Formats: sequence, structure tokens, C-alpha cells
Amino acid sequence: MDPGRMVPEQASEAHVADLAVMFAAAFRDDAMIRWPMPDATPAMLAEFFGVLLTPYARSGVLWKIHGYDGAAAWLPPAMAGRFCEIEQSTRAAINPLTGGGGARYAAFWDWLNAHLPDEPGWFLDLVAVAPSAQGRGLGRRLVAHGLERAQADGYPAFLETGTPGNVPFYQSLGFQIVGQQQAPDGGPVIWFMQTPRIAPALPAE
Repeated sequence: MDPGRMVPEQASEAHVADLAVMFAAAFRDDAMIRWPMPDATPAMLAEFFGVLLTPYARSGVLWKIHGYDGAAAWLPPAMAGRFCEIEQSTRAAINPLTGGGGARYAAFWDWLNAHLPDEPGWFLDLVAVAPSAQGRGLGRRLVAHGLERAQADGYPAFLETGTPGNVPFYQSLGFQIVGQQQAPDGGPVIWFMQTPRIAPALPAE
């Protein structure tokens, strides 16, 4: 398998259930998930990701690769500008999964949402690779796929991560750290990363 030759394909609602299980396995120890949902079981995490992924599949911004081994949600600028609205619309379904009525979850995501850049850009909201398929370049291909589209549009791309090991990976793909802060109330350290704006390529004459 040569991930460089693989092209991510658009995922539909029919794919969400299987992708949600994959995301739950990939994110089982992720600080951005575990901090607001410390007691979530694998089944609860799968339900959580099912809620998150459904609107993305409906909007055509969810991409999968090599079956269900990897997936990413890349929001174009217009949709990224509505991220807070989209995220808040999922909370009613997510609150029962969080414990504490969702208060900790809401506080964490309100804080994160306040750090979204004002400048329009492509937003890599979610990317995951199944644990059994990691190390094969699938995640790199999923990220590069969105970066290619951002560059073609002439927009920067941005993301947030709470995993220290992800930082050099994203840096190797052109992201730069634009902020690093600890979430309130003893939450995880979050890195805010962005690519430089690159002028779109001119069509060949």
C-alpha cells in the first residue's frame, strides 16, 4: 500500500457508524476528549463521534481513506466560520455522554472556540487513523489532501491539538505554532497551529 497514491474519498452518512468506532479507538487517550469526558466508555466515545461526524458527512466535508482505516473532517472557510454554531448544535446530544450535565464539556469547548482565528481559512477539525493502521502514512495523506485544497484556494489552514507528539508531525507538513495555552481549571495544554497563506497557483496559459 502506497498512501501517496491513495486519494481520500468523500464519506457519506452510511459510513459514519463505522468511522465513529474508528475515531473512538484512535482518540481513546486523547487529552481533548478525555479532559471533558473522563469517564466515557468506548461505546460512549463511538456515540460521541457519531454525533460529531454526522453533520460533516451531510455537508460533504468528511473524507475517508483505505476503507475505514482513516478519516478527516476538513472545513472550508465558509463552514469554518460557522464552526461555533455547528459545534454548539451537537451539545444536546453529547451532554448525556459527558457526566455533570455537560458543564465541563461546554466550558472547555467555549474556551477553545474563543481561540479560533479571525482570518478565514480551512479548518482541520478532526483527523484519525485506526490504531492498527497507524505508521503507514494514511494520516499524512489525509492532512495533505486538505492542505492541497487550501493552497489551491489561497487560504491558510489551522488546527488545534492537545497531543504533544502531534506537533512535530503537523510542523513537518507546514503548520506553525501560533499559540500554546493551558485550558482553564487544570485542563490540557493546547497547541494552536496554522499554515502561512500561499497565493493560489495561476492557471497555465
